[in-house]
Parts: sequence; structure tokens; C-alpha cells
Amino acid sequence: MKIAFLHENENEFNTLLLRELRERLSSHEILSWIAGEPAPSNDLDILVANSSVQREQLLDQPKLALIQTATTGYETVDIDAATSMGIWVSYAPSDTTGNATSVAEFAILLILGAARQIGKVIESLHDGQAYPMRVHPALNGKTVCIVGLGSIGRQIVDRLRPFGVLILATDEHPENAPKDVTAFPPDKLDVAVADADFVVICARASKENEGLISTSILRGMKRGAILVNVARGLLIDEHSLLSALEDGQLAAAGLDVVRSEPLSLTNPLLKLSQVLLTPHVAAFTDLMLAGTVDYICQAVGEFESGRASKSILNAPLHPRHLLAADRMPTRIRESTKRMM
Repeated sequence: MKIAFLHENENEFNTLLLRELRERLSSHEILSWIAGEPAPSNDLDILVANSSVQREQLLDQPKLALIQTATTGYETVDIDAATSMGIWVSYAPSDTTGNATSVAEFAILLILGAARQIGKVIESLHDGQAYPMRVHPALNGKTVCIVGLGSIGRQIVDRLRPFGVLILATDEHPENAPKDVTAFPPDKLDVAVADADFVVICARASKENEGLISTSILRGMKRGAILVNVARGLLIDEHSLLSALEDGQLAAAGLDVVRSEPLSLTNPLLKLSQVLLTPHVAAFTDLMLAGTVDYICQAVGEFESGRASKSILNAPLHPRHLLAADRMPTRIRESTKRMM
């Protein structure tokens, strides 16, 4: 089969991932496709995506049968277009690839770093200025609200327990939350965040929850709370966030993601010393790289043999490549039945 790896640029992660795929899938032709450039071939069978995938990129690929993302996120893939063309779409589950572990570790870094104003502390050393010994909040005894108890959210909970915090959360299935977590349904987000000293966003992004952290949610939080986002920038109303930080409603923020990426030097968040910003790097560890390669290779093998991976997202009515129905995730099987 002919497989293309679609990616934004030649960074270390993309280079290593491409190299590993070529070694592990040596019986297939593995091509590099840099986003914004013409496709390396018009007869691709599989597209491994670490970049946005839009309808226009699919129109000249009559053989393409599977889009497999290299990340747990798939909000930048035009799944409707792929489905209408008979193309399956699959993602890389964070609990399988090591993504959840890596992001959860980084979330703790952002929580502590934002609380202790670590960016400003380090900057004072480089400027040769004595840092004023301000009193920063400790985690012990505080209340932390986790927005989204998926794989990442649950691993953050595991890492927070030793700090001696009270943990709240929101989730689609609050009844399944760990016993020591007080969970609320998504429509009670305002209640969940009201008494939290720290709010950590790790919900999956979608069109439906864009701007989830709105002006009303931010204004309903405890004054002086700290907001951390390791999910996607579109989940936060950035203008409202800026306002909340500037007037002290929020004491600080730790953000690995912003609305428009890559981060622009003109983004006003960069001017606020109480904001700890990183350029969407939380997931990129050796653990996640190895796990992602393993999962993609497994998904390619399953697809080649006509089996569906557990992470198939859609149900094309007329798929270009047939997959065994009995191996489909339940939600996909039911969706397929409704269309028949």
C-alpha cells in the first residue's frame, strides 16, 4: 500500500515518527507530505495525519480509504467530507499511545508553574534582578476542578492525589467518576468551577463546545483562581480570558494551547507575566512517540486485513475498503444500521 504522512514541518517528532514508520512498515511505500504542498502522489491508500485534513486535499485521492491521525485530536479532520467519499477516519487513543500519561505529567508542571509564577521567577534571574519574595499558593489543601474525565483527566486525578487536594470534575458520565472525585454533568460546569482554586481543561474539543470557558464561566470562578489548559485553545474565549487576567479575576494561567497556533508574537497573552505559555508540546515525549508508532502500525495491519481498529470514528455508507462489521466499535455499528 501507498501511505503518506501529512505533517506541518520538519521537527524532531515528525522526523522520528516518519523514520520509525518506514522501518516498521517496510513492506509499504511511506511518503512524506508537508502541509500546504502538493500531495506526493495521487494514488494514496492511507493518510497518516499530524496536520489538518480538509476536503480539498481529498478530492484528488480516488484510492484513499483511511485517514489515521497521529494524535488523539481529530477536530481538524473534515470527517463529514471523508465519510461522503467513502473514507474511514481513525484516531490514536491517548490511553493507548502514552499521550494521556505525557499530557497529565505536563499538566502538573503547568499547575505548579503558573501557581508559583515560575516564568517570572526565571526571567528575574536572566535580568539580574532580585525576585521579590511573594507568597504563592501551594497545592496542598486546595480545590482542583478537572474539566473532562477522559483518559487525560483521570491520569491528572491520579497525579494530584499525593498533593492533598479536593478534586471536582465535569464529565458526560459523572456517575463513573472515581469515588474520591465529586463529578458534575457538563451543564453544571458553572457549579463545578465556582469553588475551585485551580481549573484544568482537558476536555475533547468539538464544534459543540467551542468557547466552553466563556465570560460567564470565568466570572463565576473564585476570584484569584488559576486556569490551566492542556486540551485545545478553542475551548476558551480568549478575549474573556485576557480580561479576567488583567483585572485579577484570575491570578494566573498555564496554557499549552491557544486559539491560533503556532503562537503569534503579537498574541497579547505573551505580554502578561502571570501567564505561563508553552507551544503545544505537552504530549511530545519518548513514551508518546513509541506508543503512537505502535498504534499506527497496528491500525494499518488491521485495516489491510479488513478489520476495524477500536478507534474508527465514522461509518461511510459506501466505503472504498470493506471492514468486518463484527469488529466495528458499537457506536459505529449502530450508526451504520441507521443509515441502511
